[in-house]
Amino acid sequence: MKKASGSSSSEIELKLVLPAANRRQIAQQLAATPTLAGTASRVLRLRNIYFDSAEQDLRLQKAALRLRSVREGSSKRQTWLQTFKTSGTSTGGLSQRGEWETPVRQGVLDPLALQGTPWQEIDSRGDLLERLQPCFETRSTRTLWQLQAQDGSQIEVALDVGSVHANGKRLPICELELELIQGNADALFAVAEELASAIAVLPAQTSKAEQGWRLAAGVSAAPLRARTLTLDEGQAAGPAAQEVLGEMFSHFSENLVGILRADHAELVHQARVGWRRWRSGLWLFKPLLKDRPAPDTEGLRPLLDALGAVRDLDVAALESLPTWAEAFIAGDSERSASWLLMEATLQAERRARRLSLLEALAAPATGLALMRLSRWLHNFKPAQKRSQALREWAKDRAHELHARLSDEVESMLAVEDSKSNAALEHQHRVRLLAKRTRYCLEAMNPVLPKARTRRWTDQATEIQSGIGAARDLLLLADLLAPLGVDRAILGFLRGISAARMAPR
Repeated sequence: MKKASGSSSSEIELKLVLPAANRRQIAQQLAATPTLAGTASRVLRLRNIYFDSAEQDLRLQKAALRLRSVREGSSKRQTWLQTFKTSGTSTGGLSQRGEWETPVRQGVLDPLALQGTPWQEIDSRGDLLERLQPCFETRSTRTLWQLQAQDGSQIEVALDVGSVHANGKRLPICELELELIQGNADALFAVAEELASAIAVLPAQTSKAEQGWRLAAGVSAAPLRARTLTLDEGQAAGPAAQEVLGEMFSHFSENLVGILRADHAELVHQARVGWRRWRSGLWLFKPLLKDRPAPDTEGLRPLLDALGAVRDLDVAALESLPTWAEAFIAGDSERSASWLLMEATLQAERRARRLSLLEALAAPATGLALMRLSRWLHNFKPAQKRSQALREWAKDRAHELHARLSDEVESMLAVEDSKSNAALEHQHRVRLLAKRTRYCLEAMNPVLPKARTRRWTDQATEIQSGIGAARDLLLLADLLAPLGVDRAILGFLRGISAARMAPR
C-alpha cells in the first residue's frame, strides 16, 4: 500500500495478466511456486470507485482519481483511501507513474488530499473537482506477498481476482502486479521470469481504469494500432532505438492480451503487424545491437504459427472471398449452395484455430519468452558512437535498406519463369522485404527528409501490394483444399490467380 499524507511517490510496477487461470485456485498455485513458497500472504477485499467529469477530463490527461474501500480477510471493518495517479511511461508491462495515496473518511473525495500533487496542473480552472462523478468501479480479492529479491530489492506481489463493473456490465479481472517498493526495477523482471516458468503470464499495460472506460463504452478489448513517436533528430540513436522498439513491442503484446478478452479479427491482425514491426525494428537497429542481441524467441513459435493460421482464415473470409462470390455464383443455385457450405466450413475451422491460439497464449513458454524480451528491452544498452545523432544515423540506415530492396526487386524481375517455385519464393521474400522496409521508414519518418521518405515508403507499399494480391489468391486455394471445399471453387480461384500473374 502507498504512503499517506499526499506525499509524492513514483510508482514502478510490472503488470501481468494470467491467461486461462483457474480463478478459484490461482492464489494457491502462486503460493506453491518456488518464488512464493513459504512466504506469508495477506488477503484484502477491495472496492475501487473511479471518478471523472462527464467530459472525461482526467482520462484525456491520462490521470485517474479513485476511492478505495479496504477490508482485510473476513473483517467487516473498512478503511478508505483516496488515490490520484498521473500519466507516466509504460513498456512491455512495466509502468512508471506518479501516485499519491491518502486515508480519507467515509468514502468521500477530500480536496485536502490533493494538496501537494499535480492536481492544479490538471484542474487549471479550479472547477473540475465539483464536476466529478462516479463512472465505474472494480471489486476484487487481493492476495499480497512481500518479497526480497536476490539483489536485496523489496517487491510487493499482488494478485487481483475480481471484476470491473460499468453500466450494468461486468468484465472479469485476473492479474498480477509486481510493485517495486525499494531497489532496482530489473528485480521485477527477475521475479516475473521465475513466475512465468511455472504459470502462464502475459505482460500488459491497460490499467483497470482504462478497462472500466472501455466496458462503459461497451468494448471489451480495443485493438492497439501503431503509433508515430515524437523523436528528436538531435538525440542519440541508442535511446531512440529503445523508445521505438518499446512502442513496437507494446503494439504486439497489448493486442495479445486483447485476443484473450475478445474474438475480433482486427486484434489478431494488429498482433501480427506488431510482431512484424518488432522484427523490422530489430533489423533497423541491427548495427546498434552487435554486442547485445535480443533474446531467442523460439518459445513464441507456437503462438506465432497460431496467429498466422487464424489470420489466414480471417483474410480469406473477410477480404478475399467476398470479392469473388458474385462472380463465381453468377445466379446458379448449386454454386450458391457450394459457396455457402464453404463459408460455414471456414467458420468452423476458424473456431478451431482460435482455440489453438488461446492454448498458445496460455502456455508458460509464451509468457516466459515475452518476459525475457521485455527485460532485455528495459535494460537496453546499444553500441553506438557518442557523436551519432539520430537524424544522420537514420538517413544512412534508410539509404542502406532502400538500396537492398531495389537490388532484390531487380533480381526478381530478371527471372524469366515467374511461375516457378523458386520465382514464387523469391517474390515472397521481396514482399516481406518491402513490408519490413516500409515499417522501418515509418518508424524513422519524424527525423527523415519528408519528400524522399514518402516516395520510398510509397514504392515499398506498391511492391508489397503488387506481389501480394495474386499470390494471396493462389495461397487461398491451397488453404481451402484440405478443408474439402468444392473443386469448382478451387479451380475458379486458381484461374483468377493465374490470370493476374500472367505477364502484361
